[in-house]
Amino acid sequence: MTTCSDPASHSQPSRLAVLYSHPGSYTRACLSELKLAYDWEILAIHYLKSTEAPFAEEPLQGIAECVARSKFSRPQEIVDRICSFGADIVLMSGWMDKGYLAAARLLKRQGIPVVAGSDTQFTGSLRQWLAARAAPWYLHPAIDVLWVTGERQRQLAWRLGYRGDRCWTGMYGCDHERFAAAGAYAGEREPCFLYVGRYVEAKGLDILLEAYAGYRKKTSRPWKLLCAGAGPLKGLLHGQPGVEDLGFVQPEELPPLMARCGAFVLPSRKEPWGVVVQEAAAAGLPVICSDAVGAAVHLVQDHHNGFTFANGAAAELAERLAKISAMSAERRAAMAEAGRELARQYTPGRWARTLVEGYAGIKAAARTQQLSIEP
Repeated sequence: MTTCSDPASHSQPSRLAVLYSHPGSYTRACLSELKLAYDWEILAIHYLKSTEAPFAEEPLQGIAECVARSKFSRPQEIVDRICSFGADIVLMSGWMDKGYLAAARLLKRQGIPVVAGSDTQFTGSLRQWLAARAAPWYLHPAIDVLWVTGERQRQLAWRLGYRGDRCWTGMYGCDHERFAAAGAYAGEREPCFLYVGRYVEAKGLDILLEAYAGYRKKTSRPWKLLCAGAGPLKGLLHGQPGVEDLGFVQPEELPPLMARCGAFVLPSRKEPWGVVVQEAAAAGLPVICSDAVGAAVHLVQDHHNGFTFANGAAAELAERLAKISAMSAERRAAMAEAGRELARQYTPGRWARTLVEGYAGIKAAARTQQLSIEP
């Protein structure tokens, strides 16, 4: 069994171990910023490719030392690998993986701070209240800090006992520069709506298709609907008038695709956050999304850069589609500029800075505590 050395004794650059599920392109952008701007070394343990998000290559190749999660059958093996890497701090994408959580408990006992991401919105469900009661025994021994995406998520973190310096915000940030640049140099926009996401029930694909069919009936010159994704509901798209299935779009192809479209729509029934909303706003698209989308609180403002609609309300979504397509090009351009401004809230630079400054705060607090207990 490997024992981790004292992180406070390590010289710069710092070393980060990440325990992830399926990292996306936005994860790559944030970790790449951490490496380039602060010269941190990164070890990534994560799951292999998802069938519903078939990336051409693993998103973290080239910026982190990557190890497949499947190589570890016991939590202690994860701990040993992290300690041999010499990690100063651990970042864990949530706590659904029980092996990750058990490893985090062991690492925390050895003095390695553990930060866990959380994009779960507070809903007031019985399950969340029970989780709040159990948190001192279940989460606190394993996790020092919860890094949440936004205000809805912060409300849950507070109830789990993570407040003040133990709760950071801005956990997600898209590759802002790429999307903003693509949108800035785009030519004339095509009269089309764009959906990007998995073809599953939680994403509300059936709601979108029902709304789009209703929209076409009431509009003399309807826009097309482009759908980019993969999943078991793919068959719903076939034979739908005005609907084009683009299939799964690789990350490098997404900015130019967004830049050519007139508006973005995300009809999710359940969406803890939705980084794609920020990507669309950064690329200069007016955004329509359901009020279940966590990012909407911060990134979509009605009549400013888009519209929200009641979760599941296909008729209301159809009205929103009609409003956007009936607007003048000048009005949509004003919405696009407003969205670009909102998208600047979350960037890889902010993400990396939060981690670096947060880790410095953890180290300072540890030194203060050590001094206070010395005789």
